[in-house]
Amino acid sequence: MKKIIYIFSIVVLGSLVAGCNLNSMPTFDDEDAFAAFPNSAMKVAENAGTIDIPVHVASFSGVNTTVTYEFVNGSAKQGVDFEDASGTGSISFSGSESTKNITVKIIEHPGVFTGDLNFSVKFKSAGDTKIGASNTCTVTINDLDHPLAALLGEYACKSMSAWGDDLDWVMTIKKDASDVTKVWIDNIFADASWAGDDMLFYGIVDEEMTNIAVPLGQESEYVYSNGNACVLLGFDGEEGWDEGTMNIQILDGGKTLKFIDYGPWLYIPDAGNVNIVYAGFTCTKL
Repeated sequence: MKKIIYIFSIVVLGSLVAGCNLNSMPTFDDEDAFAAFPNSAMKVAENAGTIDIPVHVASFSGVNTTVTYEFVNGSAKQGVDFEDASGTGSISFSGSESTKNITVKIIEHPGVFTGDLNFSVKFKSAGDTKIGASNTCTVTINDLDHPLAALLGEYACKSMSAWGDDLDWVMTIKKDASDVTKVWIDNIFADASWAGDDMLFYGIVDEEMTNIAVPLGQESEYVYSNGNACVLLGFDGEEGWDEGTMNIQILDGGKTLKFIDYGPWLYIPDAGNVNIVYAGFTCTKL
């Protein structure tokens, strides 16, 4: 195994300040009125029952129009995984109405692992208005019967950094889109808020669901300003390792996670350390 020791570095995150000049106000009248989906994508649980997909008509003084729509099957099939609860295929707007809903019934498959499914609804016509740029909404139905469902979710973690600071943070375990043995860990090292969802590292769950093996040396999708990705190392209390496996013990059926051999150490080449966490800590599911 190779060991790496980097202690005295500070990562400085920059910010950008942007400005703009407004030369003239745009004009808008009812000839420009259009229909659009405020949300181009939505996610719902398979036990959601019915959901509302909002449709918005943008006009200056209000228009009377009828918007027609259709469903497009993806991995979710109409009549099997979802149904049009209104059954009309159209929505009528009066001049005083700007937002109305398409109501969809989600058909649950309890106890059956289907994986996440998706379908879309798109405009066929917008009547006396135009079809706006946001003319399709894709809905993802989240399956609740994932084999690792007991693991997925948020965990409250507490430990100490290599600099002696008390750490108290929330770590999230997320499922992989296709591999039911793999999970993605968000905020594993207590300081990932600045990287958003790009600071994810994967682990493999064993068949007995007693351990998550997290390969060391992984690089994040997030790229720092110097062009380097963040690297996940393992901290054994004295040194950092970039090879091997960080093991997270699964206790109480997924209610508790324990980092038993290494603590997470996040390092950015040519920039320094983001955080170094001592091992032996536990995380409790929220």
